[in-house]
Amino acid sequence: MRSELFKKIGFVLVLATGLALASGPVMGAEPIKIGIVSPVSGNFADHGMLERIGMEMALEDYNNEILGRPITLIVADDETNPDVAARRARRLIEVDGVKFLMGGVSTSTGLSVGAVAEEKKVLFICTNQNGDQITGESARHHVFRVPPDMAMLVRSGAKEAADTLGKKWFFLTHDYSWGHSGTMWARKTLNKVGAAEMGEIKVPLNTRDFSSQLLQVRNSGADLLVITVAGFDNVSLMKQMAEMKIYDKMKVWYTLMDLVDLWAIDPAERQAYFCAEMYYMETPETQKFTERFAKKFPRAAVPVLDTGTYNGWLSMKILLEAIKKAGTADSVEKVICAMEGLEVKDNMRKFPSKVRAWDHQVTTEVVFLKANPLAKGTNIADIKKEVSGEEFARTKEENLDKDNKPVNVSCQK
Repeated sequence: MRSELFKKIGFVLVLATGLALASGPVMGAEPIKIGIVSPVSGNFADHGMLERIGMEMALEDYNNEILGRPITLIVADDETNPDVAARRARRLIEVDGVKFLMGGVSTSTGLSVGAVAEEKKVLFICTNQNGDQITGESARHHVFRVPPDMAMLVRSGAKEAADTLGKKWFFLTHDYSWGHSGTMWARKTLNKVGAAEMGEIKVPLNTRDFSSQLLQVRNSGADLLVITVAGFDNVSLMKQMAEMKIYDKMKVWYTLMDLVDLWAIDPAERQAYFCAEMYYMETPETQKFTERFAKKFPRAAVPVLDTGTYNGWLSMKILLEAIKKAGTADSVEKVICAMEGLEVKDNMRKFPSKVRAWDHQVTTEVVFLKANPLAKGTNIADIKKEVSGEEFARTKEENLDKDNKPVNVSCQK
């Protein structure tokens, strides 16, 4: 229903979190417009909805205002299409007068919106894109990324996977930039963890039938299937792995999976190991946030705090803290410089979230989990390990730009 509404009004909607909720001293003040470029339809529609919920909840924490000014969100459906995302970002800037953008799930759309942001000199925060390019070879002065890149995620879990799951790895890869990043980093860890590659299959976006690929996997001789696939494609994949008894032949490890995918399948089909950006049972704070989330959005795609919701919340919090630190929302450059080096300790996690100045990557906690097919209720995975992403993040020496030089997009460049 909500997707249809977006289609009818041209994919742009002012959410009821701005002027309508302003009160007291902010009444009459000029609103700060934030453009949300996020999937409302397509393979990542559920993920997009969850990140927007997180943004709304962050605004509630700030009483929907900063520096005495109300905040208005304007949402545009990126359709998980880079060209569409860029076109709608451009409209938000040129027609709606937006100076701040955030959102998105696909790395490809993040790269295209980032190019527009750099051209138009507006600030863009990638909220759920994990491909390395965003803060690597395609890093930009006007672009920040809140979730961990695939280097942090894969390197945090590779040794655990090799030591406890298997050393003969077969890769199943979503055939676009994010999927390529996950498999690339897993390959780079092979020698270090004593594992060997048994093959790879790349699958395009919007694949729903994995039967032929899983036949190849089953006959590959691998003892660990390493997957970088997400969204509705992944929901279909997990169902078919259970049907074809892949788990009887080998272990399965996802380089990254969001809880919303796992929640969408039957309990008996939840058997994989996976890296995640967060899990709602981590701390009393994340559990309390989940209670608030469930009361406010009882019909959400997943009934607990998910990665998408958390990253949407943290992205908005980082932006608002940077605006507050800069003392203005009128100068994008001042907000960028204020965001660099920002550290968020009240992030509900064991480790703080830190905004690196030189590549605009946020480092935060990452988690290694095992899905539990016997679980009752909402706690459907067991935490095996929690680490600081900072420990596994790319160094300046290994994070190179297109000229093969260390990335440096900071204000102090």
